[in-house]
Formats: sequence, structure tokens, C-alpha cells
Amino acid sequence: MQLEIEGRNIEIQPRWRGLIERKLAKCERYPNEITHARVTITHNPHHHLGDNQVQIVLSVSGRTLTVKKNGAGIPDVLRVALAAAEREVGTYHQSRKRFVKQPGPRPMGTVARVFRTKGYGFIQTESERQIYFHRNALDGLSFDDLTTGMPVAFELEMGKDGPQAARVFLAGRR
Repeated sequence: MQLEIEGRNIEIQPRWRGLIERKLAKCERYPNEITHARVTITHNPHHHLGDNQVQIVLSVSGRTLTVKKNGAGIPDVLRVALAAAEREVGTYHQSRKRFVKQPGPRPMGTVARVFRTKGYGFIQTESERQIYFHRNALDGLSFDDLTTGMPVAFELEMGKDGPQAARVFLAGRR
């Protein structure tokens, strides 16, 4: 995981850096799932109660999870924000578990079209059918790295306009 820790109007103390590194390492239950983490600690010296903020932004499998917490003491706000980030990652994992693996091989196809500004695309199946997918359906793939003709495997679900890809994988991954 690539980790960035930034302080605004305050210098990052080594003990805060150590706490952040330990807690975020616990969040990474699966290898290479959290690809990037950015923690920003902002101190507002003009507020009479000490309005400090911690923002944590995590990039996971085609999604971004964000946590923002405010409070008087930076160590306390940091602990609360890290605990909230851990819960967010847990919730993300639970949402991914709703997909039940189908017995047998997944359907295969190639990326036919990608609409980058709109966040979706279509997969051309082996039977010449076009299947819709959203950028959030990508599993282990980056939406920005998709190219036309890329071989993919997918899981189907019924969408409001017919079948769509619930999850999309690089071909060969199970």
C-alpha cells in the first residue's frame, strides 16, 4: 500500500505516524487490496476550542473510502478516524461478500467499449452479447487501465435494464 501522511499547520509526530501505519496495516486483510492511503491532519490554531481535523482517504478495488473526523485533541481525533476507517473497510468487505460464486467457470468476454467520463462500459461475450458494467464492479482492476479488447471474466446479476456484470475480473483470476 502506498501511504501518504500530511500535516497542515502542524508537524506530524513520529508516534502519530506509527499509530497510522499500525492501524492501516490491520485494515489490509487481503494483499494489495488497499492500493493507496492518504491521511491528512489539519490543525486550526485560530479556533478557541481547537478545531482539529483528520481525513483518511483509502483507494480499494475501484472505489474510494473517505473518513473525516473533527475534535479538540489530535491524538483522540486520529484514533476515532482510524477506527472509523477500519469500520468502513469492514463494511466494504461485507458488501463484496453479497456476490455468491457460481459453480463452474465464469462467463468470459472482452472489453468492447469504455466510457471513461461516465464510469461504465460494455463487455462483448463469446456469444456476441453486450453486457453492461459499472466501474464499481471491477475487482482487482483499475477502471483507468481498461483497454478495448482486454480479456475479462465476469459474474452476472439482473439489473434494472436486464443482465449486467456484478463483478469483472481480469481473465484467468478466480
